[in-house]
Amino acid sequence: MKLKILAIVALAAVGVGAAFVAVGGLPASAESTTQYLTGAVTTGDVADDVAATGTVATSASYGLAFGTPAHLAGGDTAAGATTWNVTDLKVAVGDTVKKGDVLATADTTDLKRQLATATTAVDTAAIQLRLAKASLSDAEDADVTAQIRQAKISVNNARTQLSDATTTRNDLKSQIKLATLTAPIDGVVTAVNVVKGLEAPSGDAIVVDATTFQITADVVESDLASMKVGQTAKIAIGAVDADVTGTVTAIAPTAAGDTTGGVVSYAVTVSLENVPATVRAGMTADVTITINSATNVLTVPAAALRGTVGNYSVLILGADGTPTAQPVEVGLVTNSTAEIKSGLAEGQAVVTGVNTPQTGTAANGTGGFGGGFGGAVPIGGGNVRRGNGTGPVIVNGD
Repeated sequence: MKLKILAIVALAAVGVGAAFVAVGGLPASAESTTQYLTGAVTTGDVADDVAATGTVATSASYGLAFGTPAHLAGGDTAAGATTWNVTDLKVAVGDTVKKGDVLATADTTDLKRQLATATTAVDTAAIQLRLAKASLSDAEDADVTAQIRQAKISVNNARTQLSDATTTRNDLKSQIKLATLTAPIDGVVTAVNVVKGLEAPSGDAIVVDATTFQITADVVESDLASMKVGQTAKIAIGAVDADVTGTVTAIAPTAAGDTTGGVVSYAVTVSLENVPATVRAGMTADVTITINSATNVLTVPAAALRGTVGNYSVLILGADGTPTAQPVEVGLVTNSTAEIKSGLAEGQAVVTGVNTPQTGTAANGTGGFGGGFGGAVPIGGGNVRRGNGTGPVIVNGD
């Protein structure tokens, strides 16, 4: 009988113990202890960037045509009556040229003949003007009204003829000069549309591109207010695995004609510096424009920030592993990093999140700081709302 009673008591004790564990009276595992994720307070740089994609283009491209001054390539050229027979061609596509280099010449025999005729016409018109002036002087001495009137008309006509003849002569001189094509800039020959010994076709005979490059990228309207001429940029040209630097040189005052998904964008031009020889116009490039930066400042991971703008704090782990709130003054904040102006010192560790291993029903415990972070959560310069002790931090980025 005593053995039966002892067995019953033992079974009852086991049942009570099981029930106690089931309701969380004992930890299911020692591994349920909260582990804090931390980041270091360091000295570094913080940069707020805008990303865009564009196409590499030469910073200038000039078209050269016989009888026409150098102009932007692709534009219309004035059609003239002169036929240009190419007498010499000194360049080919790909050649590097210096400003002022002679690239091609055309025959000017007919133009020089016309110039000689025009020069004679100028001399004749000058003689006619002198004779007309003399006639006017004689008429004025005779004091005959009709003769004076007619002499004045003759003087005016002679002046007009001299002016027209002079204009024709000057135009021919200019045409003769424009029969020689010279490089307007230091650059590279990208098109040759003439052949030595043949008549030059209409349009550009030779095209010269600058050896400097630029990128025009579309920036969405929400980022435009933070941009200005002179900001620095980093450019990655994937086709040739090149990373170069650049500077914003122009921002379009009006929106781009096309929109993507209803998003309005503006063209931003970035000039490139120290471009490798392998880069070619037309290559795609990823542009990162720095719109704000802070250098050589104290920084923490942005995930460490708690609170709202103007009332931020971080958690610092004490010697016993207990987190303590520390108010901080914050400067520039990006998606990954925050500038700390005061409240922390280099080398301190700040809490960026928690890692709570959960086993069995012990994971159902609440209260305290557990679940307050729920992991390292990046912010984007927006407001941070702390958890209530039972859930994750909620971050609202801009």
